[in-house]
Amino acid sequence: MQKHARYGPPDRYLPPPAAGMCISVFAVAKRGGKVLVGIPETNDRWTSEWVSGWLMYSKEEREEQYHKKRLPSTYLWEGEHPDDALGRVMLDQLGIGKFAASPPKVFSYLAPSDWYPGNHHWDLVFVYWVRTTESPKKSPWWREVGFVETKKLREEEFGWNGDLMRDLKILQKDHQSR
Repeated sequence: MQKHARYGPPDRYLPPPAAGMCISVFAVAKRGGKVLVGIPETNDRWTSEWVSGWLMYSKEEREEQYHKKRLPSTYLWEGEHPDDALGRVMLDQLGIGKFAASPPKVFSYLAPSDWYPGNHHWDLVFVYWVRTTESPKKSPWWREVGFVETKKLREEEFGWNGDLMRDLKILQKDHQSR
């Protein structure tokens, strides 16, 4: 039986998916053949403000995330509009105050859970294409961040985000994992 995605108090709504659900916002900024990507620096701000799910990872899994490339992004806060989350990404993560963004494109991913065998985890992703003349500011939460030639990027460098990078067609076919 199919269930509608309506979650809330159990007297009127369904419980959340058994293996959880993440709702995220991603910013995609391109300049010519380059896209804005970064490698996060080990900093508590990631787990307190942007990717709290990393707190559930083992120390080794979390450390791995601090070596993966990623698009600037965040989880939504409860009740937050995706446009506001994009503002947090642009200003708080990148120090960019002036930008224009397209309406979001929404992606949905369902995958078997490693933590809860027999159940699936659901990711709902809002992706904004962003235009800005500003460059990201140096900050303590990025080891590296800047515009990188897409032809130099590899899907496996992005972990889970590799699926998204492929679906966004940021990676050229001959540069995807084989």
